[in-house]
Amino acid sequence: MTHYFIDDQWNLIKGPLSVDEISKLANEYQDKYFSAPKPTVSIQVTNSPQFHGAGCYEPAAKKIWLAERVTEFENTLKIALLHEMIHANMHSRGYDADPNHEHPPEFKAEVKRLMALGVYDDLL
Repeated sequence: MTHYFIDDQWNLIKGPLSVDEISKLANEYQDKYFSAPKPTVSIQVTNSPQFHGAGCYEPAAKKIWLAERVTEFENTLKIALLHEMIHANMHSRGYDADPNHEHPPEFKAEVKRLMALGVYDDLL
């Protein structure tokens, strides 16, 4: 459940998204924007100081990691989640994860496909 807070100027502020809310969002994105086969992944939020990015897909564990610091910024979180979902979906279709964290042409084509569908329109 999303929590809301009032700041010092009496502005209503939405609290960070929970793992359950992020998982629900991921399922909605999967059904709406990605084709079969549907990857089975879990989502984990971390505040580890060694985690420097916004998100990461771990193929061996079939896990999407998201930095706790981005859970407060819904649009940033959604962009990071979509990015990692592209990795997960490509992995489920037989693409190997690149240990150098490169994004091959197929990955870039997926980003362009999502952009053409308007997925990022309200996020950027």
